[in-house]
Amino acid sequence: MRFFLKSFFILWGSIASFAQTVTTIPAIPRADQPVTITVDVTGTSLNNLAWDNSTNPVWIWTWIADGCSSSCDAPTNVNPATAAQDAAKVARVSINPDRYQITFTPTTFFNKPAAQIKKIGLKLKTRDWNGGKQTDNDRFIEFATGFTVNFSQPATFPVFKNQGEQIGITANASAISTLTLKINNATVQTAAGAMSLSYVHTIAEAPGVVNVVIEGNNGAETKTASFTYIVRAPTVAQQRPQEIIDGINYGADPSKATVGLWAPGKTSVYVIGDFTDWQIDPAYRMKKDGEHFWLELTGLVPGQEYAYQYLVDESVYMADPYADKILDPDDQYIPAKAYPSLKSFPARAKKEQWYFNRVAVLQTAQQPYTWQATDFVRPAKEKLVVYELLVRDLFADGERNYQNLIDTLGYLKRLGINAIELMPVMEFNGNESWGYNPTFMFAPDKYYGTKNKLKELVDRCHQQGVAVILDIAMNHHDLPNPYVLMDYDFTAGRPQADNKWFYETAQHPFNVFFDMNHGSSYTQKYLDTVNYHWLHEYKVDGFRFDLSKGFTTTNYCTTPNCDTGAEVNAWSAYDASRIALLKRMADKIWAHSPNAYVILEHLSVNTEEKELAEYRAAEGKGMMLWGKMTDPYNESTMGYANNSDISCVHYGARGWSVPHLVGYMESHDEERLMYKNVQYGRTVTGHDTKAIDVALKRMAAAATIFYTVPGPKMLWQFGELGYDLSINQCPDGSNNSNCRVSPKPVRWNYRNEARRYDLYKHIADLNRLRKEHDVFASGNAEFPSGNNLVKQLILRNVPYTASPAQAADMNTLVVVNFDVTDQNVSASFPHTGTWYDYYEGGHAVDITSTPSSFVLKPGAYKLFTDYAIQSPFVTGVEEVGGGVNIYPNPVNDRLIVEAQGERASALSLYNVQGIRTVPPMIDENSWSLANVPAGLYIIEFRVRGEVHRKKVLKR
Repeated sequence: MRFFLKSFFILWGSIASFAQTVTTIPAIPRADQPVTITVDVTGTSLNNLAWDNSTNPVWIWTWIADGCSSSCDAPTNVNPATAAQDAAKVARVSINPDRYQITFTPTTFFNKPAAQIKKIGLKLKTRDWNGGKQTDNDRFIEFATGFTVNFSQPATFPVFKNQGEQIGITANASAISTLTLKINNATVQTAAGAMSLSYVHTIAEAPGVVNVVIEGNNGAETKTASFTYIVRAPTVAQQRPQEIIDGINYGADPSKATVGLWAPGKTSVYVIGDFTDWQIDPAYRMKKDGEHFWLELTGLVPGQEYAYQYLVDESVYMADPYADKILDPDDQYIPAKAYPSLKSFPARAKKEQWYFNRVAVLQTAQQPYTWQATDFVRPAKEKLVVYELLVRDLFADGERNYQNLIDTLGYLKRLGINAIELMPVMEFNGNESWGYNPTFMFAPDKYYGTKNKLKELVDRCHQQGVAVILDIAMNHHDLPNPYVLMDYDFTAGRPQADNKWFYETAQHPFNVFFDMNHGSSYTQKYLDTVNYHWLHEYKVDGFRFDLSKGFTTTNYCTTPNCDTGAEVNAWSAYDASRIALLKRMADKIWAHSPNAYVILEHLSVNTEEKELAEYRAAEGKGMMLWGKMTDPYNESTMGYANNSDISCVHYGARGWSVPHLVGYMESHDEERLMYKNVQYGRTVTGHDTKAIDVALKRMAAAATIFYTVPGPKMLWQFGELGYDLSINQCPDGSNNSNCRVSPKPVRWNYRNEARRYDLYKHIADLNRLRKEHDVFASGNAEFPSGNNLVKQLILRNVPYTASPAQAADMNTLVVVNFDVTDQNVSASFPHTGTWYDYYEGGHAVDITSTPSSFVLKPGAYKLFTDYAIQSPFVTGVEEVGGGVNIYPNPVNDRLIVEAQGERASALSLYNVQGIRTVPPMIDENSWSLANVPAGLYIIEFRVRGEVHRKKVLKR
């Protein structure tokens, strides 16, 4: 690449071993004159391409990169390319199959005047971006508009040399001039009447920074350009002070900080940053202590933020893997509302390789967060109701921040949840992400807010009795994670074989990004430190480990894509090494956080999951495992019997001895039940499961036989309001699997729909029952229904008694009709005697034999208890309108409606199943309810054309 250079202490350029290089003829091109561009694609996916200009050609994709506001792309930028873009085809250089060349005049190529073409960016590509091959990084060429000078050799930077080595230097001028080359202010060569100068210099300078300047004079003006090279000195070997650990170390003196880096196998590390003006300075070369490097930084301004990164072995730029704040170029898109006064990514730190554009931040004299909740007790595992959420999709664009989540805690608390599970919030690439592409595991991603705002969220949750669980991806990391980057094969695009943290290639199916080597002691120490950090620095209550089945040392991949059924089945089988690794990790967590939740997204063979769930359970520990029940519950809500057996939502049905199965109907990774209800539900005359009202009531039925099942439960955001948009919905409203992780519409407006808010309140009441009655946490469960669409859940308390004297001893029976027609239910009451129909106001029912039969409407549900308990919170709509009195309430026979002298009309009653009854009118303001069954109802009527709804209890 040829740059127009200004006087920098260090010239940032391409690194030849990592990516393609670009050269031009002439060395200093002009936009209105022909320029020949040569691109070396070594180390990119175009390397060793079977090129043919007719059947497998390569095109240049180029654009105006500076000072352009419209029509910045070249007219030939069309994808996929066609014959109409032949002007953009590049030719292969015959003497080097990995070099491609094209000649054009920029003003003609772009159809713009020279004044508008100061700098162009370029890539090479095959016919189609999608699935094709291309060069890895954007490259840039600047065009001279007047007299200027530059260097074309060295071609890559930074430059490090030993004493006695040689360095070739070539300088260029855009016009005939007198060129003077100076090294450390001493003139070493001149050329008169020339446009270039070449010189080979033998390194004789002392270790340190050497400045090289070219001065060009064309008789009218003088221009200069410069670069530096470093003369190496041995790395200082010195033991770290005992208290220094990897990462940033702050002490009592706010003008100092010590940084440490774990870099096994490396010989040199430089710290560069704001305090070096982003220059490589030998004074900031770190000292070496075995596998660790460290350096004390002095002269810092207390409270001031400093950006910095490491240069490892003179070639790899990386941010501190242990830093708790990372800056990158995408930060410019983070709203100030989420992160006020965010420090900008330093312009001097910008490099062409995108993966080198991450810098860490250190700051002495920080104001620590003051925790308010000091006595929070984590909910028992078996009573957990976890609300899984993605901050990005919970709030509208511009409002995606922790503060809005804090403001929403009241809504979540009223729903009855006692834990939230945050999809990954550790620093990830980009801003709008699910978070499973993590890069820096100690830094919260800034898109949602500051680290102290995250701490405030945890604190406020704890104040309301809500635990905070972090979803964390430790199966894999993405570039530029420092431990991926540190030992990375930039040509092959994967970790090197000797990388101590990551496998060269994935060892199991369904892996994404770079697979961590959990058998490595380096990975284990890193993993343990990450876990400790979040549990203690942020006081979170535990983790959901993403893709925990990947924590294995067994290589299950026998094909390049590792996606065959045989590979998946082998991976899902019992793996003793994986079990041992997960137990080791859990032991480390429980050693310092005895009650922390360890939740696994495992989805493995049951014998393995059982062993993990029961591990150390006698001590009150044991891991919890995700229990996906999406398909059987969704088949039920849609009205289909096949594959509708929901019994495995209970840990006992899997043969486990402990309630450590986190059952869920929906998660971030599954299609929304309501979407499939309205798209594919079964329909008959009189009961259309595709209709929103009906589908929502069937979701309430599913909730009734889900939240009542003992053991931890989880729901996905907005599921409590019947979210009915596909997981694959695209921003334009269409559905496509490629949009699976794209932002989804926010539906807080659903709260304003009575039918949806009914579902919210129904779930809230079920969660109240879970909280108040132990039978829903520890009762013996039995599902006698299998794939029958009439589902039953029998809960017998432990110890069992058929004559409970208190609510703590009660037994329950849940019956749901998921069929689309009336069904004669043979209900399996645990015993005869008096039972109470919970959703009919606790109406007493005398059961003389069991099973006992009754008719249940399609989508209807019953919950019976053998001890009278508090009637449910009304699950109907909110009251609307005012100035209306209804009495008596509760009512026996006659209901009176007074509406400030106005007459009420069109009065109807709705029970909790939504069945409408029209009672007879006694006079103009009273109605007879004598023949209405006991229970809770919504009364609906009109006054002056306005609809009013009130709650009423019929005795």
